[in-house]
Amino acid sequence: MKRVWIAVGLFVAACGGEGDAPDVEPIAWKDMSFEQRDEFMEDVVLPRMTEIFVAFDASFEGMTCATCHGDGATDGTYAMPSPQLTVLPGTEEAFIEKYETDPEHARWSDFMFERVVPEIASLLQVPRFDPVTQTGEFSCYNCHTLEGVEQ
Repeated sequence: MKRVWIAVGLFVAACGGEGDAPDVEPIAWKDMSFEQRDEFMEDVVLPRMTEIFVAFDASFEGMTCATCHGDGATDGTYAMPSPQLTVLPGTEEAFIEKYETDPEHARWSDFMFERVVPEIASLLQVPRFDPVTQTGEFSCYNCHTLEGVEQ
C-alpha cells in the first residue's frame, strides 16, 4: 500500500500539484534499516539487475530475490555471500588460470566485472573494489563464496 501512495504522490507532483515536492536525499545502504533495504532491493535493485542480466542472457527473465540470495531469500535473512551462487577460485592465480582456460568463466567474469559490480556498487553507494589499487569495498566476494575459504 505504501508504494501506491508513493506512486500517487509522484504522479501528483509530476502533474503540477500545489507546491514543490521536497528534495529527498537518498539514504545510503549502510544507513538503511532492514525494512528499507528490503524495499530498496525489491523496488530498485531487482528491476535494474533483471534488466542487466536479461540483456546478457534472456534466461534471467524470471529473476527473483532467490537468484542471488539463494536460501537467504527463503529464510528472510538475505545473507551474502550466498553459497548457492557459483563458487569462485580462492586465489588470484587460480582465478586467472580459470579465466584463461574456461571461456564460459571468462564470459561471466567480464560481464560481472564490467556490468554487475559497478551497477550494484553505485546503487548501494559503496566504492567499487579496484584490483589495481586494491582499494574499494564492493567486489565479487560480496556475493560469491571462494573455494577453500570459510565464510
